[in-house]
Order: sequence, then C-alpha cells, then structure tokens
Amino acid sequence: MSIITDSRAVWSMADWARALLRVPLLYKVLVANSVIVVLGAIFGTLITAEAVRSSPDESRGFMVVIFALIGTSVSLGVNLVVLRAAFRPIAALSRTVDEVGRGNLGARANLGLISDPEFDRLSDTINGMLDGMERYRDQVQELSSRAITAQEEERKRIARELHDQTAQSLTSILLMLRLIENNGEPNALRARLAELRELTARAIDEVGKLAMDLRPSTLDNLGLRAAIEWYAREYSEKMAANVEYEAIGFENRLPAPVEVVIYRLVQEAFTNITKHAKADQVSVRLEQRADSLLVTVSDNGVGFDTGGILEAGERRGLGLFGMQERLALVQGSMQINSEIGRGTLLSIKIPLDEANKVSGHEQQD
Repeated sequence: MSIITDSRAVWSMADWARALLRVPLLYKVLVANSVIVVLGAIFGTLITAEAVRSSPDESRGFMVVIFALIGTSVSLGVNLVVLRAAFRPIAALSRTVDEVGRGNLGARANLGLISDPEFDRLSDTINGMLDGMERYRDQVQELSSRAITAQEEERKRIARELHDQTAQSLTSILLMLRLIENNGEPNALRARLAELRELTARAIDEVGKLAMDLRPSTLDNLGLRAAIEWYAREYSEKMAANVEYEAIGFENRLPAPVEVVIYRLVQEAFTNITKHAKADQVSVRLEQRADSLLVTVSDNGVGFDTGGILEAGERRGLGLFGMQERLALVQGSMQINSEIGRGTLLSIKIPLDEANKVSGHEQQD
C-alpha cells in the first residue's frame, strides 16, 4: 500500500511561522494578552498556593504584591515586544513617504516578514502609485526633451525658409531697384518694375505662409471652425489626400484656450497620419453641443496596436501622451480606436459650461 502526500497540503514550520507573522495587528495583541492572562493565571495560582502553604501569614500580602508586579512587568514587556514588531511596517511606510518627499521616487515600501494584511494592501497601493509616478515622470522628461528638440528644429526650419526664400526674394528686389536706378530707359524700366512687382508679391506670399504655419490668423479672427477648414484644405492640396470636413453647431465662439488646444490636437493628428498611417482618406468632424465639444479624426490608414502604443519611451506613444497633456489643460478626454489594416479613429471630448461659451462678438472685443 502506498501513501501519496500532497506537498501543497502539508505546511512546514516555516510556513506556519510566516502565516502567524502576518496575522492582523488586533489579533496579535489579543493572542499575546490572552497567553499572558492564561499563563499568569495558571502559574500565579500555583505559586501563590505554594507560597500560602509555606509562608507565614504576615508575609502573604507582601508576596501577592511582588507577584502582581512581576505579572504586570511581564505583561508590559510582552506587549512592548509585540507592538514594536507589529508597528514596524508603519515605520517602513513612514520612511518610504519621507524618501518620496525628498524627491526619491525610486523608494519602495518593504514591510518585511512581520506585517499585517491591511498594511500589505497599503504598501501595494503606495508602491503602485510610485510606479505610476515614475512612469509619468519619465514620460514628462522625454516629452520635455522632445519639445525642446522640436522647438529648435522649428527655429532651424524658419531660419532656413527665411534665408532660402524670403531673403533671396528681398535680395532680388534690391538688385532690381539698383538696375532701375541705373537704367532710365522707359521700356526697360517698365519691364523691371513688372519683375519687381512679381518678386514683391512672392516675398509677401512666402512671409504669409510662414506666419500661417506658426499660427493662422484665421484662428484668432474667425475661430476654430474656419481655422480647421483652412488647415484641412491646405493638407488636402499638399498631401494629395481626400479630406472630408464637417462642423456642426458653432453658433458661439469657443474660449480661446479650447480653440488653441483643439487646433493643435488636429494638427498633431494630421502629423501622425502623415508619418505613420499612409492614408489617402481622412475625415474631420467637429460638433459643438450644449454642454460639450466633440471632435473626431479618422483615416483609412494602416492602423496600429493600441495595446502598447502609450508605453513610456515609444516615440509615437509620446506624441499621444503630449496630446493627453494638452487635453488636461481644458479637462478634456481622448479615446483612440485602431486596428492594424483598418485605420484609426481619434475621438476627443471637452466639457463646456455656460460661463465658457463666449459669443464671437464678445470674444473679438
């Protein structure tokens, strides 16, 4: 006959010890005091009975006092040991909080063997929050680095366009003026003036495009609806893509911060489409409701896996993280639905209250 023993059902002394060390604090104190009371009652009764039999009557009161002091001392000592061990996790949590307060987000609560289920849950919650804070800090640092890099790249682009286009046009205008100054023949003068007019118009157009790239005047003068329409038209012409645009509502102008945030988010969405989606069909829809603003941008591109796209350190994910940061400024929310091979849908919602709804006339004033 063979006996099969399930090792999972047999606890070793170490397992029992670990289980007892993690008994809740209340029960630890109750068990310790119960043991003291029971042992004190047993041994105290035996010792007192023996002392009564063997001691004279006049010393019995003194011995009772001695035994009471000994029992009290033992009780206090045991409670001190138990409570110090039981409250050690609180000290560990306090040290972790102090470390975090000094800026060390890498600190983690380690409660050791002697703990409590409630303390364990609190420790897990604190450690989870610190993990999230570290990820968020890394994302913000990477985003800040990218913002600085993008700023410098934008400055280089502006400097290059000013040098390669606007400066050359202005130089040509200067040369034409010198030729006109040195040539007084009427026919030649008229020809030079025509060329000068074309060069001046070209320079004005280049400066205007540069200014529109930085911040479209349409956004300030006519509002979000017109600015997005202009941007969609420019994108369609530049990228040879079919862009469908629809705007519903907009009887009133939106608050300036909301308009700027939405315009930049749509810009970022189109930038992502250009870099990643490989789409030739794009749809933009804006709807101003009584209590909210809804914006959707969809494409028929290659799509992506949304499961891990927002992981820290992923460049495309950081772009979406930057969009979330912008939305947080206006208490907005964002949802992304995408499948590989089936395109992407970006949905944005921003709450609007009566105090934030400003008429076009009032905002322009």
